Amino acid sequence: MTTTPGLTPRTIMQLPITRALARQYVGNAVVPGLFEPFRMWGLCSRMVDVARVDSGAQARAVHGLTEAGADFPAGDGLFVIRFLAGWPGLFRASFGGRTTESAARLGSTLVLPDPFLGTGYTRYAPAAVPEYWMELAEAPIGAEIWHMAEEGGEGYEVGLAAYAGRYAGWRSYPAAERRGLTPGGAAQVPAGSVDRGLTAVHQGAPYPSDFGPDAGELTSYRTADDGSVMSRRLAEGQCDEVLYRRLLTIWREAPFEVLALDADTATLALTTGNAEQAADLGLTPAGRHAWRTRAPRSELGELTEETRRIGVQPQLG
Repeated sequence: MTTTPGLTPRTIMQLPITRALARQYVGNAVVPGLFEPFRMWGLCSRMVDVARVDSGAQARAVHGLTEAGADFPAGDGLFVIRFLAGWPGLFRASFGGRTTESAARLGSTLVLPDPFLGTGYTRYAPAAVPEYWMELAEAPIGAEIWHMAEEGGEGYEVGLAAYAGRYAGWRSYPAAERRGLTPGGAAQVPAGSVDRGLTAVHQGAPYPSDFGPDAGELTSYRTADDGSVMSRRLAEGQCDEVLYRRLLTIWREAPFEVLALDADTATLALTTGNAEQAADLGLTPAGRHAWRTRAPRSELGELTEETRRIGVQPQLG
């Protein structure tokens, strides 16, 4: 299994999200070409490093977001997704810079605006916290959305929803509506979507899968002839192999993942995490620290399927 320093499949991560994103997740809302509620990405930290807080204001501070008032306004607490890392290969330390050139000196493509430091740590005093960049990935089963209210005190932290898988979506708790978020039914995968993410090969057959609900486990899916979907929990060791796939291309000399295709156009997501590059290309913001575009298929470079193997030890007998 690909390793990332400081992370294991059992590491609990915390990903800050804006209220707007929390609303889309809890509502299971698809924004065509821009957002799918079964995917997540961005700057996150280990729960062990950020859990010692007593209010939403402190939570923003420990994540280095005190100066990010446009996305995380004072008085609104903090919304977060908590989840098991699952596969540490999806994460890397948040090394980067304010410009493409400064990031390149660190061997990175990550270029984000303030309060991003690019040092691998959040902007926080008196003690900085390790920070990781999570690439675009499907949410693992068991992920939860929480809200930490601005003021401290008993009950300031409350769970709003839990992720039950790609066919069930986010299942909200009553507290979600009390925090201003409206639940919605499970979203359908947008038309033309490219198969991507986790695949488990079991007894010689490949199955689309999600990480979870427990560390070292996958939930695999099989679609019957009548269109109904059945799921099965598998330990990674029960699988012949576990793969992580995505379709890559080049557009206007920049690297992209292809998320959807039709006869003439493609939906592309920038893979570099480079805000300067996104601005130069005129890309559309797709949530915090993500950029997408629709491009003529004829303008794309070669389509290349990237397949990364998640090492497992198959069970014998």
